[in-house]
Amino acid sequence: MNRLKTSALLCLLCVSTSSWALKSDTKQPINISSNSQELDVQNNIATFTGNVRLRQGTIDIHADKVVVTRPNSNAKEQTIVAYGEPATFHQIMDDGKPIDGEALKMRYETKTEFLKMTDKAVLNQDGTEMKGNVITYKIDEQRLVAKSGDKQRVTTVIQPNQLNNNKK
Repeated sequence: MNRLKTSALLCLLCVSTSSWALKSDTKQPINISSNSQELDVQNNIATFTGNVRLRQGTIDIHADKVVVTRPNSNAKEQTIVAYGEPATFHQIMDDGKPIDGEALKMRYETKTEFLKMTDKAVLNQDGTEMKGNVITYKIDEQRLVAKSGDKQRVTTVIQPNQLNNNKK
């Protein structure tokens, strides 16, 4: 493999999920393990299939398939898509509390810091659970939106202790 192809492979494997993580997570190496891995060097697409586990610091993603795409050599512009029955993620936030999510499909765009969870999306944090067909999170704006179809509704369960803590 020539140097250009080797560099492309290494760049694809060094995906950045910085906005999902503790600030210290972005300084940690990314480890991806799977039953098989395929790299399309010409199109800058890495595909990991079969019992995929992506770890970076406190981030832990489990999926059946993960596809990482870089449209050009700009390392800040990557798309990471995880598929599963469901795909799951776990992370420790800056305040030390864990956040857990799952969906049949999760898409993260590094350039715009946009996460979209679709199909049976569930988000859990500190006892609060949100369910919807689509949950989106604009990370830099800290803006969360949940939607469901015409015959479904978004549901949220808030624990009483959280309501009491907000009154203090």
